[in-house]
Amino acid sequence: MINLNEFKETIRHKDSKDGISEGCSFLAFKIDDNGLSQHLGFKNGQINQTDYFLINNELTKVQFIELTDLSEHINECIFAESMLRSNTDSFSTILNKSPKHAVKLVNSKIWSEVLGELKNKWMGSIAVLERYCRREQYEQDLQYSLLIVLKNNADSRQIESLAFKLSGMMGKIRICNTSSIQSTLLLKLV
Repeated sequence: MINLNEFKETIRHKDSKDGISEGCSFLAFKIDDNGLSQHLGFKNGQINQTDYFLINNELTKVQFIELTDLSEHINECIFAESMLRSNTDSFSTILNKSPKHAVKLVNSKIWSEVLGELKNKWMGSIAVLERYCRREQYEQDLQYSLLIVLKNNADSRQIESLAFKLSGMMGKIRICNTSSIQSTLLLKLV
């Protein structure tokens, strides 16, 4: 039997390039980088996965937790979309297409990196938890959800834009920043 307590850690963002650390006082189980996935035989880089997860005592609900600083990427996407919506000719001239086509291109190309990364982490994390369940001989189906935790400098527009883009793509998704994580966690580990 795998003791998940071996993977219990304080939820923290990776340090910024400036060495600034951001986290909270809550605990979760580490899934990537020397977490459960490696223990189950996945090699580093083999699959993408979220940073942490929580699983309820009844083993029916799992919440994946991805800590990320996508602020710059999200702002770039929001800016590009607003420029295209303003019907300026610069983008449509460059693309030699109509503004509607340019907006569609922005949605599919500019957002694709951000959305693709999150989708891959979603699917990879499910693979890890499904392997864990097989090893532990759990037979019930799990209900998965994803919590994306942006750094505290993320503004509400970034959170709303990302939530809108992700709606309907994956199961239940919640987005918050580090300071508001308490109200969004599936449960509080001790």
